[in-house]
Amino acid sequence: MALLSIMTMRGVGMRALHRKMAEIGRVVHAGAHDTSQQRYFHRELKSPSLALQYMALIGVLATYAMASSLLYALGMEFVVCVTGVLLGIAISSMARNLRYLNVGGLVTTIFSSIAFRMLLSASGLGDYWVFPLGVLMTLSISAIASDPLTYLILILVAWLLLGLGGFEQALLASGDWSLLYAAAAVVTGLLFSSCFFRLRYSNHVATARLEDMAYRDYLTGIPNRRCFLDALHAVMNDGKPPHGYLLMADVDDFKKINDELGHEAGDIVLRELGQIIAAAAGTFPHGRIGGEEFAMLIDGDLACVARVAEQLLEAVRRLAVVQRGVTISVGIARVQGPVLADSFRHADEALYEAKLSGKDCVVFHGGASGQGQASAGREMHQKSGG
Repeated sequence: MALLSIMTMRGVGMRALHRKMAEIGRVVHAGAHDTSQQRYFHRELKSPSLALQYMALIGVLATYAMASSLLYALGMEFVVCVTGVLLGIAISSMARNLRYLNVGGLVTTIFSSIAFRMLLSASGLGDYWVFPLGVLMTLSISAIASDPLTYLILILVAWLLLGLGGFEQALLASGDWSLLYAAAAVVTGLLFSSCFFRLRYSNHVATARLEDMAYRDYLTGIPNRRCFLDALHAVMNDGKPPHGYLLMADVDDFKKINDELGHEAGDIVLRELGQIIAAAAGTFPHGRIGGEEFAMLIDGDLACVARVAEQLLEAVRRLAVVQRGVTISVGIARVQGPVLADSFRHADEALYEAKLSGKDCVVFHGGASGQGQASAGREMHQKSGG
């Protein structure tokens, strides 16, 4: 396993696929800080959040443009506020996760609220407009808040900043009626925010289940053929010459296991072998490609791949899950050229040769060559004494 840990994979596309493969095998019941949920919420919220922030910027600039008498009354303070709104938009645009997206929304909320307060104060219309403006922001923010707690923080900031400058009297001008309307707006916005959060959460769980069914093998819990082929296509299309080794493993005499011990015993063998394959592969693409066949893509030299294959054989020989010995045969082919089918065919030919050679062994397509020929060749054709 230490040998596998020092091998490196290439390309952003491959790393993203590896993260997906790591999530295969579990349906996420996401909590507030679940990584998968955070990524999903970030994707869902980024566009509407940016749209609302741009609307805030347009609203600030349009209000300023319509009040030409304010041209010289605000000065640099207003420029700072507009710059702050642009900063919030920039943070949200570059945000790679939900945390920074929320930070961008908070920055935009702070500076847009201050800008509107300054405009209202300079125009002398604050007593009339501060209350409907606060209600408008309260309801609008509910659509982009990632969760109810974030929503409460954002509207608290908005109301506090709008209330500065003596507008508290405007908010309380109608006594209990003003408080009632403000509270109703907050409660309504909180209801909207909670409903949006629940819908996003439900969609996230449904998406996770669909991905689980599409990419996970139902019996072994490891990636299935579709997921493994996606990994191979990512290697072929990453813009670099394809390299590495395709390893295919097949359970020896699997039909006899099913016939003698029953299909339940066969399923047990497949599940255990799936776990062995997953442990040996680590972050390398791997999966069950059909029946009792498994595959793995390894980025390393020939001697390294031979040792990994031998580790697989040894681990399977130690299996004691059924009332008979279990072995596998392994075929290995170098990944060369853009045609994926060629690599599969070569690995399958090597696997067939391993079966003809007595099973429980490893065969490399075309024979071992190069620097690792001596050491790799001995291990690849070694057979179990049992």
